Amino acid sequence: MIIKKMKLSAAVVAMAGMILTSAPVNAAPKETAKPAAEDQKKENNQAQSKYADKVVAKVKSSSTLNIRKKPNTDSKILGKMKRGALGTIVKKGTEWTKVKSGDVTGYVKNDYLVFEDDIQAFAEKNIKKVAKVTTETLRVREKASKDADVVTLISEDETYKVKKQNSDWAKVKVDGETGYVSKDYVDVKYKFKKAKSMKQIKAERQAKLEAQRKAREAREQQSVQSSVQSSGSSSADTQSTGSSQSRKSIPASAGVSGTSTGKRVANYALQFVGNPYRYGGNSLTNGIDCSGFTQQVLAKFGYSISRTSSSQASEGVAVSTSNLRAGDLVFYGSGGGINHVALYIGGGQVVHASNSAPYPKGGIKVSNAFYRTPVCARRIIQ
Repeated sequence: MIIKKMKLSAAVVAMAGMILTSAPVNAAPKETAKPAAEDQKKENNQAQSKYADKVVAKVKSSSTLNIRKKPNTDSKILGKMKRGALGTIVKKGTEWTKVKSGDVTGYVKNDYLVFEDDIQAFAEKNIKKVAKVTTETLRVREKASKDADVVTLISEDETYKVKKQNSDWAKVKVDGETGYVSKDYVDVKYKFKKAKSMKQIKAERQAKLEAQRKAREAREQQSVQSSVQSSGSSSADTQSTGSSQSRKSIPASAGVSGTSTGKRVANYALQFVGNPYRYGGNSLTNGIDCSGFTQQVLAKFGYSISRTSSSQASEGVAVSTSNLRAGDLVFYGSGGGINHVALYIGGGQVVHASNSAPYPKGGIKVSNAFYRTPVCARRIIQ
């Protein structure tokens, strides 16, 4: 959960410290930084020991490495490793090594593996680092200083991409923006992947197809609703000019079908169902998060909104969740903050980029608009 982003004054921060959690939030990080070279050398030595019985797949990003039942290329494929997948050595051979990665154990060709002591150097160049919060509530600051302004608060067990770090501070990306956290309260490590079994890969494909099927059904349902509304409407119906900047809206009495623009926005969004979720991502096809999804979809129709869900929750005009229409934004959260946004498509449904979607590791999917209790809704398309 990301607690709603805000500029916090010293007074507000002091008050927050009394009700949030204590010590870790207010604790000052170490003042004296170790020499960078010494710190890096220590980290490298620890890493080499840590990877003593490990291997990492070094195939191209566009390829996968087969894990086979026996040490030959004719043997059954049990699973696959992507570039950066970490495995534990079960038995090392001259040409093939038996490894365990994720739920898969089998043989992998040595030519496509990085072994033990070489992993640290490979990881430093090729594997992203993440910071996992180890305290109940942690402050993210504008600069790497305990005196810097607090820009947001993050919660225990949340994980964020590390942009850079020194011995005391890590620069992280939170909801599309960057800030600094004390390394006393985060666990920084490489984000290694795991192998997937053929059963898992098949299940992922089926889940993606199912998500796409639901998207088609949602589009068909919307089309039927549109036809019914159109056949019974009068000259008060919307007439689109084709321009993203000049449109007239239909009366609120038109119900969930919304404006013609809203329906087109919803239909456009639905074509991306089944595509992957990626925190901080901005690609509708290769990976995007919830607020990036709503921002990119609306941008297609000439509407410019903020990048974060908390900021989007103050744009446009407020509408009741009982009077939603296609194209409206629906917001969800907890603890008084906003942490998720979805696009209403009509028929009591939303389309959104979710990190808990059936498609592994999240994806763009269609859900009931009230699968969680909405915090609020905003209308961007007037």
